Amino acid sequence: MAYGLKAFEHIQISNVEDSPGSAEAAEEILTGATANITYGDKVIHQLEQDRNSLSRNLADDFVVGTLVEGSIEMALNFRHALWLFSNSIRGNITRTQPDASNQPLAFLRTFEPGLTTANTPDITDGIDTFTLEFGDSIQNLETEFVFTRTLTITGAANEPVMVTWDITGRQLTETSITGALSVVAVEYAVSNQVEFYVDSSVANWGTTEKKGMLRGFTWTLETQFTPRFGADGSLYFYGLNEDKKAVELELIYNREATSELEKDKYNARTTTFLRIAILGQTEIDSGQANIPYIYLDGAYRYFDWTEPGDEDGSVTETVSAQSVYDATGSKDFSVKLYNDVDDYPSA
Repeated sequence: MAYGLKAFEHIQISNVEDSPGSAEAAEEILTGATANITYGDKVIHQLEQDRNSLSRNLADDFVVGTLVEGSIEMALNFRHALWLFSNSIRGNITRTQPDASNQPLAFLRTFEPGLTTANTPDITDGIDTFTLEFGDSIQNLETEFVFTRTLTITGAANEPVMVTWDITGRQLTETSITGALSVVAVEYAVSNQVEFYVDSSVANWGTTEKKGMLRGFTWTLETQFTPRFGADGSLYFYGLNEDKKAVELELIYNREATSELEKDKYNARTTTFLRIAILGQTEIDSGQANIPYIYLDGAYRYFDWTEPGDEDGSVTETVSAQSVYDATGSKDFSVKLYNDVDDYPSA
C-alpha cells in the first residue's frame, strides 16, 4: 500500500488569474517553501434538536460553505517577493527601469495600498489573485482566488530572511499537478546583509544608515481582507471585503546613542521614518553594481519600549511600532522591489 510521504510534498503557483476565482494552471514552483494548507474546505453545520434523546447529533449534518486556509513558510527570495506583495498590497504594478540602457535586466516596482480607494481584486490595480497547486505522493489539489490574510517578514543574525504567508483560498479541487515545470534559480535574502535607516521626514527616507543598531526585526502586515459571502447560488465566497490596516514592527535594537534618540521620539510621540533595506549580493546586470533589493519603508510611531535585555552579552531593547499616516507623503508605508522579473511567467 502506498502512503503519502512528506518528502513528496510540493507547492506551485500560477500567474495572475484572468479574473479573481478563475483557476489557472501553475506556472512556477515556489522554491524554499513549506506549506501547511487545510486539506478540508467544507464549512459544516450540525443541527442540534430537542427530540427526547441524549444524543447530540441526531440529524444529518450539511455543508453551508467552503473555505481553504493555510500558511506557507519560505526563505525570502527576490523573485517570488513579486507574488507576495502583489497578493497582499497592490496588484498590476507598472514596473519601471531606472537605467534601461545600462541595466536592461533590472526592474523596479513600488507597492503602496490605496488609502482612499479599495485594494480588493475586483477593482483596477487591486491585489492580484493566484491559484495554488499542492499535494504529496497520494493526492494533488488546487485552490483558486488565493489572497493574503497576513504577511510576516523576519530577520535575525546569521539567518536567512524568512516569510510567513498566511493565505485563504476559495475551494479545493482534486487535480493533476501541472508538470514540466523547472525550478527557477532565485537569490535568497540574508539577514546579515540588511541595512537599517532612520530619518526624520518622508523626503529623507533611506538617507541615514544606522550601522549595527538593528539586531533583528519582524515586519507584519495584516491585510484586513476577508471573504465576502452572499446569496449568489454557490457555497464559496465571490469577493473580498477590506478594513483599515497598518504595518506592525517589532525591532530589536542594540542599545547605543542612536537607539536612545529613537527612545526620545517614543517619549515625545514623534513620528520616525524607517527603512529596512533587504539587499541581495549578486549583480542583476554584470558590471553594473545593481544588486536586487526590497525596501520596507514606513512612517512609524513607537507604541512600546521594553526595559533593556541581554543578548550574547549586548544590551538590547525590544520595541514595537505601527505605521501611521504621513500627510506630507500621503502614505504610511511603502514597499519597493528591485529585481530581474520583467513579468510573471506565462505558458
